[in-house]
Amino acid sequence: MKILNQTYVVSGDVMKKSIFQLMLILLLLIVLWYGKSNFESSKEALVLWFETLVPSMLCVMVLVRVIFAYGGLALIAKPFAFFLAKPLNMSRKSFVYVMAMLLLGFPAGAAFINEEVKKGSLHQKEGERLLYACSFATPGFIILTLGNAVFHDIKIGLFLFAIQFISGLLLLFITRKQPIDAKPVGNRQEPVFARVLAQAIKDSGITLYMMGGYLMLCMSCIPLITQLLPELLELPLTVISEFSSGCIKLASLPLSDRSLTLLIAMLLSFGGFCVHMQIMCMSEAIAPNYRKYLCYRILQVLLSALLILSVQAILY
Repeated sequence: MKILNQTYVVSGDVMKKSIFQLMLILLLLIVLWYGKSNFESSKEALVLWFETLVPSMLCVMVLVRVIFAYGGLALIAKPFAFFLAKPLNMSRKSFVYVMAMLLLGFPAGAAFINEEVKKGSLHQKEGERLLYACSFATPGFIILTLGNAVFHDIKIGLFLFAIQFISGLLLLFITRKQPIDAKPVGNRQEPVFARVLAQAIKDSGITLYMMGGYLMLCMSCIPLITQLLPELLELPLTVISEFSSGCIKLASLPLSDRSLTLLIAMLLSFGGFCVHMQIMCMSEAIAPNYRKYLCYRILQVLLSALLILSVQAILY
């Protein structure tokens, strides 16, 4: 009976592998068949990456890493940690990682935490908790791109940013069973600024490069796939596949500011499947479970929606 069960398991694995191979071959054929559409979508993705994501993220990513190396990020985190660290079952020193993920955004925050796990500053389980709970879009994109460019009101951008932070804190509270007690390791001497800056630019550049690659793949393939699906599914799939272009897509719809704020807050909490793939790729030392990660994103969507609706009910 044991041998028979093992045979079924092996057969199932072979079948899954064959199905996956066929799906990839089918996707390749679709991309080749719709070459012109793929070319146009890739150009659109490149423009979005180069004209929106890079300007809104690069400087922040580099500065956050440099400030962290010199201990400045701990000063920013200190007043928050004084009130929040104990209820969240974290050491005050550990709260600096929450701040780093908030400022770096996804997936740069995930890549940063992955580096800290590799160095031994964080245990794998600690990094996993941070990854599940602290999934934020960058402040530059939320406050500048959405606040100024989409809503033409920076206050709405700040409001959306605050909703993301609060929903992340709620997830940290839910996961407080797993303590976080950072133990920094490495050279305690004063770092050389030129080296720190060069490393920060290199790490940020690699992260942005990976983001651009995933963005182009996602925005090139999704439109081709949606052509084969019912028209009713085209808009939802397009929106949840890539969050930055999804936000722009939502902004083009005839929606009230209240409805648009709610939907964008929910989308920011979900992150989009493109972001999910990037985070899974950049977190090999943490080795997160995707199903669990997806459940936390859905939970954050619900928390953000509840927060937005509560505020809107009070104000209106």
